[in-house]
Amino acid sequence: MNSQFSIPSLPETPQCSPNQLIQLASKLPDATISIPSVDKVLEAIEQGKADRVSKLDWIYCIHAKSEWDRQNIDRSGKTSAAIWNVAISNLWLQHQLLWRLALYYGDWQEQALAQSLTESFDIFANSGLVSHLLPVQIIRALCSKQAGRELAKLACEKRVNRTGLLNNIQDILPVYIPLFSQFIEDITPYFTTINSPNHQQVQWLLICLDEMSDTQQIKAVNYLLKNVSNNIATNHSLLVDWLRNNYRNGENWYKLSDPARQKLREWIGGINYGDFQNLVNLILSRLDLQDFESNQLRRRRDFWANYSNRFERLRILLPKTSQIAIGYQIQGDIDLLEDDGSDPTEVCIFDFGEWFVVEFFRGRGSETRLFPKNSRNEQILFGESTLSVKRIRCLGGDKHDHLFLWQEFSPTWLKNHGILPNQNAQPSRNPTADKLQQRENRLESWKREIERLEREAKAYCM
Repeated sequence: MNSQFSIPSLPETPQCSPNQLIQLASKLPDATISIPSVDKVLEAIEQGKADRVSKLDWIYCIHAKSEWDRQNIDRSGKTSAAIWNVAISNLWLQHQLLWRLALYYGDWQEQALAQSLTESFDIFANSGLVSHLLPVQIIRALCSKQAGRELAKLACEKRVNRTGLLNNIQDILPVYIPLFSQFIEDITPYFTTINSPNHQQVQWLLICLDEMSDTQQIKAVNYLLKNVSNNIATNHSLLVDWLRNNYRNGENWYKLSDPARQKLREWIGGINYGDFQNLVNLILSRLDLQDFESNQLRRRRDFWANYSNRFERLRILLPKTSQIAIGYQIQGDIDLLEDDGSDPTEVCIFDFGEWFVVEFFRGRGSETRLFPKNSRNEQILFGESTLSVKRIRCLGGDKHDHLFLWQEFSPTWLKNHGILPNQNAQPSRNPTADKLQQRENRLESWKREIERLEREAKAYCM
């Protein structure tokens, strides 16, 4: 056979004589193999020599402690307490014990750690040298009856979401145990137990909500809306804005329960009505108004309180004089009202869902106008940066006066357009025939004035 490849030469196998190996072994020092035992470790602790215990001996001791306890029942607790006392000043041992303790409370039970070591954990945890450590605080949460709620509380105190909490302990505790994944469902139940949450706690809630899956978030928001009082929403517009942006429009709105949707309407309305109320109060305190103007503004403030749940959005337009007097003491969507020669007045535009309501505060006419919510009206009333009294009147719309008895007639006018008051609103009174006649006499004059103002507005807008 003609081979194209040459066979490589192999080195010769060295020849070793048994006698040489024997001689070499005879020159080695004597070595004693140490067999780990729990007793050996406990003896070292009793003698104050725990620092001389090897890592291998510690690992064996932790592993074999359950079996040792069964044979030494009367000493199991005391010896485990001694081990925890050593761990206070031994970082490596701390890590070994805490890791296994987390596994114990994470469904692995006695496979991870002897029961006597779990029961004596407080000896370690109550030490001032380690009680402040995050892993220790987390273990305490894990071993409580409401582990998820306690983990949520801890995350809130640290101002971190679930990912942030686990990132802080990923090299110290096993982050894959089920409780660390499940406690995200306890975020909103814990938050609702806070009597008066501060701004930082609300911010924490929002970063947690942003981290959740769609299913988790919808469940959490439903719980939140049904279990948090309206005054918390009133004090935290940041929370309401997040809910409005994520749940008021789009498919998420329909994933909320009916009670949750109603509560969200109330929250959004409460915030927006609060801006309207603050504006009226500032005008009353800062502007030099005649008595009839002040009384009229107070009546409007009180009237619209009955519709606070319907306020989807609010835009405030101020004449230059009011802006100077009020300054920057009100929040929300506020713009300067363009001067077109009309009587000075503040203007509020309410978004009531299907309708836009425009309220002129003062001046001749001083009416309320109602516009259907369509893209054109929305672009003009909420989109255009420069608006004036005449430009708004050019849009037309249905009108209502603020004359004598207007509070009794406006609710019917609004109801005819599908705008209903809050459920707890007081019903309108039935005026006498004499008062009705007084109103009719004034109404004719007002209608003529409105027609004149609308003619001026149309001429201005041409």
